Amino acid sequence: MEKKYNQGVADANRRRATHGHASNGKRSKVYGTWVDMKQRCLNPNITQYARYGGRGITVCKKWADSFEAFYKDVGEPPTSKHTLDRINNDKGYEPKNVRWATRKEQSNNISTNVWVTYDGKCMTWAQWAEHLGISYNCLMTRKKVGKPIQKILQPSQKIGRPKGIKETKPRRTNPITTE
Repeated sequence: MEKKYNQGVADANRRRATHGHASNGKRSKVYGTWVDMKQRCLNPNITQYARYGGRGITVCKKWADSFEAFYKDVGEPPTSKHTLDRINNDKGYEPKNVRWATRKEQSNNISTNVWVTYDGKCMTWAQWAEHLGISYNCLMTRKKVGKPIQKILQPSQKIGRPKGIKETKPRRTNPITTE
């Protein structure tokens, strides 16, 4: 017989004190990550379930049953800015498919990204913008107006006055008077 979700949570709660990552109502970042991962994939009563468990994203049995096993495989995040990321978004949470990643790395690893290959390089539009030193909006404007890919992915040539020179308005010192 399959364990009900709430029974799994109760079992995990009984084991919680053994790993030292949850005490006095506080939990470590890695423990919170483990709890949240399980919630998204196993609990149909939360809103994120539709995007995870509801579309077949699973947690491997070893991790679903044991925080200690999860912790042994993933360890601590390198910094507080890193979160757990699935390398292949169509596969579940399992040892060879997760990594600690920054928000920027994760935003380049979403299923809705468009990948553009040009001059032997394959990057997302956001990565191309960063690579070229221009804004994402500039690239999208070039694309929207129908420029060819060579022109879209051309580094910006700034037009205007040289950097460091400010434009000033002439000042009037004496008002003009008519008699």
